[in-house]
Amino acid sequence: MSSPERRSAPRLSSRLPIVLSEDSREVVTHTENISASGANCVLTKCLPLMTKLEIRLELPLKPRAKRITCRGVVVRVNPPTPSPKQATYQTAIFFHDVSERDRSALDAFIQQHLQPNA
Repeated sequence: MSSPERRSAPRLSSRLPIVLSEDSREVVTHTENISASGANCVLTKCLPLMTKLEIRLELPLKPRAKRITCRGVVVRVNPPTPSPKQATYQTAIFFHDVSERDRSALDAFIQQHLQPNA
């Protein structure tokens, strides 16, 4: 029996560039999926649960991209996926300090791409 869905925001499978900053270190990677409340990313480094991050990403909106900046926290890390090059970690990040304007932009972007014929 599967567990009930716990997500409160619609999630979009989308590969978007994202920059995660912890202290003075930056990791540039991409999302696997995103919602107005968080993202799932692929990392080559394992970040501990509850790691606090500064986050930057750009939504490919027209006529120009919208930069989103917020704070987040690592809420899940899946065991490493073996790879011929380097192991990767599926890492879930919860966005906890997002301006209302940026959260609205995220939500609009996701809703637009979830619509049929979008």
